[in-house]
Parts: sequence; C-alpha cells; structure tokens
Amino acid sequence: MFNNRQGIAPIIATLVLISFAVVIGVVVMNFGRAQVQLESKCAADIGLIFSEIGGEKQICFDDNKDIIKLSIENGVNTEITGLMVNVIGTERAESFSLDDADVSKAGVYLTDLGYNIDGNGEIRQVKIIPLITPFDEEVVCTEQALVAESLRAC
Repeated sequence: MFNNRQGIAPIIATLVLISFAVVIGVVVMNFGRAQVQLESKCAADIGLIFSEIGGEKQICFDDNKDIIKLSIENGVNTEITGLMVNVIGTERAESFSLDDADVSKAGVYLTDLGYNIDGNGEIRQVKIIPLITPFDEEVVCTEQALVAESLRAC
C-alpha cells in the first residue's frame, strides 16, 4: 500500500528544484537589468552640434520678443527622438521638453523658446540634451549635451 508513494517523492523533488532554479534566475536577471539601467550611458556617438552660419553658432536671445532662438545639426550616426533644454538664469532655472524634436540623421532642427528674462534673470547657461530611442526605450544622453554660456543678441 505504501510502495506506490515512493515514486511520487522524486518527481515532486524535481519539480521543486526546477521551480527554485527558475525563481533564482528571475531574481538575478532583474538585479542585473536594474544595475545596467543605473550605469547605462549613451552608447551612440550622436555628433550633435550648433549650426554655424558665417562662423557664428546659431543660438541667440531676442530681447524684444523674449525668446531664445537656436538651430542644431544632428550627426550621421543616430536619429534624435527628442530634446531637453535646460536654461539657467541668475534668478532661477527652467527646463523645456521638446518631444516634437525628431531630428533625422544629418538633419537640422530650428526652434524658438520663450524665456522671461524679468522672472528668470540673465541667461547664464543653456544646455541642450539629446534623447534617442535605440531599443524601444528612450535614453537621455547627458554626456553628449550641447552647452552655450554666452548668448549673443539676435
């Protein structure tokens, strides 16, 4: 009567060991993915630059209209899916998310950004950070940002 029970224990033990191995594998993979995301950097060399006309970088501030005008050129390596623009003034900082800034390879992007000089103060720095989507996940490439610290008048 108890002889039939001996065959069940090895099968159950095998299933428990397989389930335990799967759980350990899932936990290790999740820790690994979190660590990679924390330390991820922009792998692509974007080659983002300010457009130049007549030797002048195309970024300026228009006092009359309270706008920052800028033109950037993308490199030939990867497509840009968006831009983050951080403007640091003497009184406070302001950030702009330009989700419509889809710049193709070797493409040009031209835009105007509203900036209230009375509320934010004189512009100390403008940082333009490219966003790319290499594998269905948006990557912010802060290490390849463009920085302008002295804006000429338009």
